[in-house]
Amino acid sequence: MNIDKICEVINNGGIVITPTDTIYGIMGDSLNEDVIRKVFEIKKRPFNKPLLLLMDSFEMVEQYTEEISEKERLLMDRYWPGLVTFILKKNDKVNELITSGNDTVGIRIPNNKDLLEIIRRLNRPVISTSANITGTEVITNTQLLEKDLIDNIDYIEDGGEVDSESSTIIKIEDNKLVVLREGKLSREIEEYYKENL
Repeated sequence: MNIDKICEVINNGGIVITPTDTIYGIMGDSLNEDVIRKVFEIKKRPFNKPLLLLMDSFEMVEQYTEEISEKERLLMDRYWPGLVTFILKKNDKVNELITSGNDTVGIRIPNNKDLLEIIRRLNRPVISTSANITGTEVITNTQLLEKDLIDNIDYIEDGGEVDSESSTIIKIEDNKLVVLREGKLSREIEEYYKENL
């Protein structure tokens, strides 16, 4: 992955498409409101459907969220980096456009060394969303990208075929585990939570 190029584009307010540890994704600077708005627009994504953030460490997660509970921390220790997105209470550093005005935000630490290096160099979270027009199939290789999307992207990293399930999305609410989107690890997480937490 051309890490230097990707960081340069994102630092300059551009939007990139790269392979991730799930599927191809659109990434941009989560602290740039113009970029956030553009991501919604190029995906034709309703502004009431929140975006996710990718981060590189627990330390970064703590910088952008309110207090993390012991149960959340234990699950993070077990399943990050990896295919689990946690819905956490955000703080004022997270733009409300990303969360559609909600007080929570979806966060994941990806299991991909290049992505982690990109986030580390940028020293801030990146927006992450699937590289497709809303309502269409997710993208597993760059040949499947739609022209409407390509025309609005500043850099595309072609990493060949990438085919993995989307992340499982979970939250802890009233001391209970809630699975908001099923994924490869849903059942395992539910069993682990029931037996250990």
